[in-house]
Amino acid sequence: MNEQDRAVELKVGAFVFLGLAVLGALVVQFGRVGEGFKHYYPLTIEFPDASGLLKGSDVLLAGAKIGRVSEGPHLVRGHTGVAVPLRIYDFVKIPLGSKFTVGSSGLLGDRFVSVTLPKGEPSAYVAQNTTLQGARETGLDDLTREGDLLVRDLRGAVQKIDATATRLHDEALSPENMQNLKASIEHLNNATGALAESSKKFDGILDKTDATMSSAKQAAEEAKAAIADARQVIQSATEGKGLMATLLTNQELGNDLRALIKNLRAHGVLFYRDTGAKIDINARDQNAPHRSGGGR
Repeated sequence: MNEQDRAVELKVGAFVFLGLAVLGALVVQFGRVGEGFKHYYPLTIEFPDASGLLKGSDVLLAGAKIGRVSEGPHLVRGHTGVAVPLRIYDFVKIPLGSKFTVGSSGLLGDRFVSVTLPKGEPSAYVAQNTTLQGARETGLDDLTREGDLLVRDLRGAVQKIDATATRLHDEALSPENMQNLKASIEHLNNATGALAESSKKFDGILDKTDATMSSAKQAAEEAKAAIADARQVIQSATEGKGLMATLLTNQELGNDLRALIKNLRAHGVLFYRDTGAKIDINARDQNAPHRSGGGR
């Protein structure tokens, strides 16, 4: 083998070695092999449900990887949930009050632990070997379970509606009830027509009553005026100086007038005699007391 071929082989070997070295570096840097050279501190998160979360799942902070799940979930005491051990990079400090949730990269994607930072400036950070409480985001399986429950409820509601509609059709909308309803509507229509006719007659009665009331009011006003005139005449007769006032106030003149009328009735105008005066004188003589006949 000449010197030229040996130089080509050396160049090819050096290029292949350099490519393998770069590939190895990439694998160490971006693969899980490089995680063996990093330092971590442990945390334990208790979730009420950690379905789909496996060993080696990522722990993300605002989308950046800060650790991984070191072991699969295991039950806690009292069976109130599961505990999930985490390994967090030692250079990452998680503020107190951060929220740990089980998230999903898609509807059917892998599960991971998501860390949500609290608002404001952190006052303290989570210490290592600390046990915190986590939550679970709603995923496709949760939606499937809720959808199944909803479908069951809808089926029950549809069955109740169907039973109610059947009962309504068989009982409330039976031919007998429909005939009764039709008869009731006809009676109501007839009653409405009769009421309209009665209303017209009542309007005429009201008009006549109004006219009668107007006439009665006018008659009352006229009677009131007549009474006032009569009162005025009587007052003038009693307070005036004429014949009427004299007849009403002079007793003697009244007696003479009665005697005149009595004589006219008894004898007439041609044979008039004043017998009334004699009768009155005799009456007065009879009514006078008798004097005793004793000697003087």
